Amino acid sequence: MEFTETVFNRHATRHFTNQQLGQEQLISIINVAKQAPSWANDQPWKIVIATGNTLDKIKESHFNASKYNLPAHSAIPPLHRTAMGLQGQKNAATQSKRLTSFLGTQEEQVIDNSAHLFNAAAIVYLLVPKETSFWSAYDLGAFGQTLMLAAKDQGIDSMPAFEFVKYPNDLYSILKVNDDYQFAFGIGLGYQDKDALINHFQSTRMDLTEFLTIRN
Repeated sequence: MEFTETVFNRHATRHFTNQQLGQEQLISIINVAKQAPSWANDQPWKIVIATGNTLDKIKESHFNASKYNLPAHSAIPPLHRTAMGLQGQKNAATQSKRLTSFLGTQEEQVIDNSAHLFNAAAIVYLLVPKETSFWSAYDLGAFGQTLMLAAKDQGIDSMPAFEFVKYPNDLYSILKVNDDYQFAFGIGLGYQDKDALINHFQSTRMDLTEFLTIRN
């Protein structure tokens, strides 16, 4: 797949099929992702992938927490929409309205899919040391995007989501991770369920004139 085609074909998959991924596929994707740029070549990331029985335990734990509507306690709390800049508020509001309109009577898919962690075949957790700098956020972003493009190049779909790290306490015990690292975010991998309406929704991007300035 050509690079530009890969970029434009990648989008958030909010419900995966039951088809599993092999370990060699996952290793191949991470091997590409590790080529992402890193400030001072710090490479602060630690990558933990959950599949099989381990992933089943995480999904069960997450579903139970979601069922009782337990409050999130992620290491990096999400920014409330009202605290976003005006550009972010506008984009988030537009996204919400478009998705609600698109799903219509099937709007509950959003909550249901999140509670079941999108039925991902594998979840890639990206962690950084608790003592870290803002530059690590850049590094993880570059790593995550490269990972998703590497996956798409192999025909594997992805879903980056706060939902994966919403309840980190159980993740530490299930994944046996030392507490000197924190769960920054997660990316679900698998194959898109083409029968799920929600997978046919695609986000829009701003026109270049709305954010690009070139001064000669």
